Amino acid sequence: MATPLSFQGISTGLQTDLLIDAILQQEAQPLQRMQDRQTRNNQRLAALQTLKTNMTSLSSSLATLGGTSFGARSVSSTDINNTYVSASASKAAVGSYDLLVSQVATKGRISPTLVGGVPSNLAVADPLTTPVFSGTSASFAVQGTDGVIKTLTLEGTNNTLYGLRDAINALGTADPNVVGSTGLGVTATVVNTGSGANPYQLVLTAKDTGTGTTGGVVTFADVTPGGAVNTLGIPVGTVDSLTAPTSLSGGLSSAVADAAKDALFTVNGIQLTRESNTVTDAVDGVTFTLKQGGQTTPTTFTVALDKAAITSAMQDAISKFNALVKTYKDASVSGGALANDPSVRSMIAQVRSAFSGSPEGLPATAAFTSTADLGIKTNRDGSLSLDVTAFQSALDTDPDAAQRVFAFTGESTNGVVSFYSGGSKTVTGAVGFNITSYVSGGAIAGTFTVAGTDYLLAGSSGAIAGTVGTPLEGLILSISGTGTGTLNLTRGVGQSVQDAVSGLTASTTGNIPQILTSINDQNATLTRQIGEGEARLDRRREVLVAQFAKLEATVGQLQAAGQSLSGIR
Repeated sequence: MATPLSFQGISTGLQTDLLIDAILQQEAQPLQRMQDRQTRNNQRLAALQTLKTNMTSLSSSLATLGGTSFGARSVSSTDINNTYVSASASKAAVGSYDLLVSQVATKGRISPTLVGGVPSNLAVADPLTTPVFSGTSASFAVQGTDGVIKTLTLEGTNNTLYGLRDAINALGTADPNVVGSTGLGVTATVVNTGSGANPYQLVLTAKDTGTGTTGGVVTFADVTPGGAVNTLGIPVGTVDSLTAPTSLSGGLSSAVADAAKDALFTVNGIQLTRESNTVTDAVDGVTFTLKQGGQTTPTTFTVALDKAAITSAMQDAISKFNALVKTYKDASVSGGALANDPSVRSMIAQVRSAFSGSPEGLPATAAFTSTADLGIKTNRDGSLSLDVTAFQSALDTDPDAAQRVFAFTGESTNGVVSFYSGGSKTVTGAVGFNITSYVSGGAIAGTFTVAGTDYLLAGSSGAIAGTVGTPLEGLILSISGTGTGTLNLTRGVGQSVQDAVSGLTASTTGNIPQILTSINDQNATLTRQIGEGEARLDRRREVLVAQFAKLEATVGQLQAAGQSLSGIR
């Protein structure tokens, strides 16, 4: 409302300002009620947003718990300095592994040939001005250990060692306009040795370790039509095409000492070879990082269940649940933002019911069938607590069974089908399967049977996904061959909570977003109505000021007339 002009009754002696304020205050009561309602709406908005945040945090914590935390493993090593090899593990079988590194994988490389300590090629005095070829242009071909061959042409504008380096590195990105295009598997660097007549030296290095398809050799050749024109001592080579080469002969190749090597090592006495020093496929769930060869005494790694990490993840989920309950209770006390709100009470009950319920699809022989079996207790105030001793005892007994209480899991009777993930609409229990067609890296097809009904599914590249609108919707499986069997699907309570939270917080269809939208719409209407009401009160004040001013004038005239009449006597 506009700031009023202050004045008092000169003729009447009335407290005009106070009278006007009293009248407007009475007439502003409907407006005040709208403002109070908007304030309560804002408080409810804030409380609901906090509840939504709490629910999302709980869902994320449970997703981590069910997805990766139960797979946490600790790894101890007899080599405390990890001199030759280190290891990490996730979802690996517990046990001990002896590893001995004979040779680490190296990268193929071309560097200057030294004669008496002086480079005889690939070196210049100044990388910015010393030309690398004579004539108008020069063409070069490069092949890495991956077998990919690329060509480049230098012109007068980049006829320097830096220009050659940059042109080689520019070939490292695949051409998006060419189907199946692959970038060059070689990088070029210029090293300044700081001594000699030609201190700037070009070095070509394969991007990946291992012998690849070329026996570990990197090749660099001058393929200028008519013969070599370079001044770097790069021999002539031949390619079958300057634009799309598939073969390269001649040129300069990695010396024996600079040819790439594969890693050689043993795991529990079995000799293995890998092109990379990061080995993920020797032992399921264990990653070995090879650091140095020539090891004479094996390093023993002991993989164990990381009960401390799993317990911490479980306590985090319980803490997130308790935070949600506390937020709701604090906002639901008498006079609170969510007091006597049945919709919110129903949502909290839904989440609580999902958390305290039983997993769907568990077989009768399951080692654990409820969160209580894992040491989770409900306290008198509705919060949860964890009996750590009971929980870790359950982990010792059967960690996979403990995980099934929380996560969406699947167990297959045939190794050609492996469970990857399930969704809120995916059926639980026994699902029969018959993978009838499988092509490595190609098409896959099979029949899946749910409650006597067959569903034909197709996939590719080792994966099949359930069809939308069927009981298999949301299911994703990894396929490695043909065969038949049964897939037992279980939806743990953690997944049930995630499904419930997802339904309550979904951006357009969720209960909470819909309530928030409704409140925001109400506030928008109230803001408009409040603005209109304030404008009416401003106009009303102007009318009252005018009326009292007229009253003052009238009374003043009457007083003046009275004084005139009294003077006649």
